[in-house]
Amino acid sequence: MQLTKTKQTFDLKKVVQILTTENKFITDLFSILCLPPRNVTEENEDQNESNVQQNNFNRKDTTRAKSLTELQERLQAITSKKKLTYKDKLVKKNLKNRMKKKSKQDDRNAQQKLLRTQKAMQLDNKIQIDNVNGCVKTAKPVFNSEDLGVKKDRKQEKDPKKILKNLEKEQGKLNMLKESGEIGKVIELTEKIAWKNALAKAQGEKVKDDPILLKKTVQRHEQKKRSSEKKWRAHQENVTKSQQERQNKRTENIEKRKREKKKSKLKKAVKKGKIIPGF
Repeated sequence: MQLTKTKQTFDLKKVVQILTTENKFITDLFSILCLPPRNVTEENEDQNESNVQQNNFNRKDTTRAKSLTELQERLQAITSKKKLTYKDKLVKKNLKNRMKKKSKQDDRNAQQKLLRTQKAMQLDNKIQIDNVNGCVKTAKPVFNSEDLGVKKDRKQEKDPKKILKNLEKEQGKLNMLKESGEIGKVIELTEKIAWKNALAKAQGEKVKDDPILLKKTVQRHEQKKRSSEKKWRAHQENVTKSQQERQNKRTENIEKRKREKKKSKLKKAVKKGKIIPGF
């Protein structure tokens, strides 16, 4: 059994007739009912006023509040509304969070300012006490390219060999003055050396002016140097020896692999009959 396709055509006249009938019914219904009159002008004015207030509020929110007072004013303006929208609630929550952060930041700033003030007062009091006691600190010298006004610290010699050499030089000079009969210069130079050593000790330096101890120290250093050189030479010999042993072992292994390879090839050739053993 074959189904026949029915084609429905759109009847415009029928649709227009139905819509006209419905319109007439609705018009008659509203003419019968008693509806209160609408004051269109008042509603439009109220709507315009609310739109203006909303626009003004949005325009105010575009500028970010910089102080805690401005945040409080904005929060008060929102809470004064009778009915809050969802957007107003979000703005209110945001303002409260910002007020908390702002108050904490203001407290931190006030504490830091108080600490700075206390430190400045302590420093001022210390300077006044130093001035009263006469402990006025001298200004630091100015550093420049020519080293003018710069006080250089005297470097203390630490090499015992050089110290011993300087002592022997001073002693040789004293012996020459004694031989020439200049006793006054000998006494003057001896006092100068004594004063120099005393000042160095007063400044906390370790004065090494005993030639016997210095000679022992030099001998000990030289012996230590010779011992370290001997150990270094032994270490170098061991390194060279181990390198040579590794090289010999490598060469031996290479030769062994070559012999084994040649032997393996020979066995394969004998097995295939290419080479007859004994010939």
